[in-house]
Amino acid sequence: MTFFPDMKTIVTMGGLQITWYAVIILSAAFVSYFLSVRQFKKMGYKEAVFENFFLYMMPIAILGARCWYVLFQWEYYIHDPIRIFYIWEGGLAIHGGIIAATIFGYFYFKKKAMNGLRIADVIFPNLLIAQAIGRWGNFMNQEAYGGIVSENFYQGWPSFIKDQMWINGEYRQPTFLYEAVGNIIGFCLITFIFKKYGRKKRGDLAFAYLAWYGVVRLFVEGLRTDSLMFGDLRIAQIISILSIFIGVSGILGLWDCLFHKNWLFKKQKPVVLFDLDGTLLDTEKLIFASFEHVFKIYKPEYTLSEAELKSFLGPTLEQTFSKYFKEDQLEEVIRVYRAFNKEHHDAYVTVMDGAHKTLAYLSEHGYDIGVVSNKQAETVQHGLVFCGLHSFVKVVVDSTMVKQPKPDPEGILKACEMLYRSHDDMIYVGDSVTDIQATKRVAGFSIAVLFDSTREEELRKAKPMRCIYHLEEIIELVKEDLEWSDNTI
Repeated sequence: MTFFPDMKTIVTMGGLQITWYAVIILSAAFVSYFLSVRQFKKMGYKEAVFENFFLYMMPIAILGARCWYVLFQWEYYIHDPIRIFYIWEGGLAIHGGIIAATIFGYFYFKKKAMNGLRIADVIFPNLLIAQAIGRWGNFMNQEAYGGIVSENFYQGWPSFIKDQMWINGEYRQPTFLYEAVGNIIGFCLITFIFKKYGRKKRGDLAFAYLAWYGVVRLFVEGLRTDSLMFGDLRIAQIISILSIFIGVSGILGLWDCLFHKNWLFKKQKPVVLFDLDGTLLDTEKLIFASFEHVFKIYKPEYTLSEAELKSFLGPTLEQTFSKYFKEDQLEEVIRVYRAFNKEHHDAYVTVMDGAHKTLAYLSEHGYDIGVVSNKQAETVQHGLVFCGLHSFVKVVVDSTMVKQPKPDPEGILKACEMLYRSHDDMIYVGDSVTDIQATKRVAGFSIAVLFDSTREEELRKAKPMRCIYHLEEIIELVKEDLEWSDNTI
C-alpha cells in the first residue's frame, strides 16, 4: 500500500487505485444530496423517496457524463476502447450527466405524482455547489485549464495551484477555478437573494440555475484549451447558449404558456383541508363548558381564567389536562370531559358563518375537501352531520388515525394520501397556532381564520400564508393564480 504516489492518486493497493478525482466527484455529489434532502424534509417529503432517486440517478448521471465525453472524443477512444471504462482518469462531461439525470428525474417524480418544478427548484441550485467542488477534481487531474500564461501570472497565488497548473511544460490559466468561483457566487445569489426577492413561481430557481450556469460556462469555455469540439464549435458553449435561452424563457413564463397541459407545468387545484373546532364549527362554548365541568368535579377550588380557557383551543386533551392533573388521573378526566361534551354537543355547537356556502362552492368546482382534527372520529362526524357539512367532505382524519397530533403534520399528510393527492398543492385552514405549525412542517399553504380578535396577534406571529376574517374569503382566494405551498420554507 502506497499513499500519495503522485498528485492524482491518494493510495494504491496492488492493482487498485483511489484517485483524488473519484473522491472529489463523489464528495461533490453527496454534498449536493445532503443539501437537497435537508430541504426535502422541510417540505414534508419522505427521505426514502429522495434516497431512492439519488441511488438510481448517480450511476445514470455518471454514465451520461461519460458517454457525452466519449462521444466527442471518439477519435481518441476508438483506438483503445477499453479506456472508455477508465473513469478515474477523468473525462466526465457535466452537461451529459445533467441531461441524463434530468430525463430520469422527470419520469421518476412523475410516477410519484410529485410536482416536478418544485423538485427541480430544490435540486438544481445545489448542483452549483457540487459543480464547484467537482472542478477541484479536474484540478487534480490537470484538466479544464486555459491558455498559456507567464509565471508572473501566479505571483501571490498559493504554490500548490501554481505547481499544478504547470502542464506540458507551460503555465496554464486556472479556468477550473474561474468556474468554481462563478458557481459558488451563483449558488449564493439564487439561494439567498433570488429565492427570497425575485422568485415568482415554481421552476424559477431551476431556470435561474440554467441561466446562470450557462453564462458562467459560456465565458469560461471561451478561455479553455481542452474543450470538447464539434468541428470548429465548442460543444459546451452551444449547450450554454441553449441553457441560457431555456432558463431566461422559463423565468419569463414562456414554457408555462406553451406546455401548461404537460405534467411538469400543469397546475392542479389544491386540496383544501380544514380544522374543525373554531374553523368550521363554533364549538368554543361547548369546549369551555366541558373543561369547567371537569374542573368543577376534580378541582372545585380552582377557577379557570379566560386566558387559560383560550389556551385550551388547539392542543389535545392529553396535552392540556397533563398540566393540571397527575398521569394516573388523565384517562378518567378525559372520559368525563368527553361524556359531557357529547351529551351537550347539540345544545352548544353552531356552524360557522359562511362555512356551508364555502364548502358548497369548493365541492361544486371540483376541489377535494377534507377535515383534519385532533378530536375523535365519532365527535367529528356527528358535528359535520349536525351542521349539514358532511356531504361536502370527502375524508376525515381524526385523532385515532395518527400517532402524533397537530402540530405534527401526520394528519395532513394522511388526508392527502386518502385523497390520492400529493401535498404539493394543499391548503390547510385553521384557527390555532398548532394548525399553522403543522401546515408549515410540510410547506403547505396555511390560512389562519381570525374569528377571535384576542388570538389574532399570536396567529399572525406564526406567519401563515394568508389571514382571513370570514370563511367566504376562501372562495375568492382559490381563484387566484398562486402556488399552493409555502414558498418561504
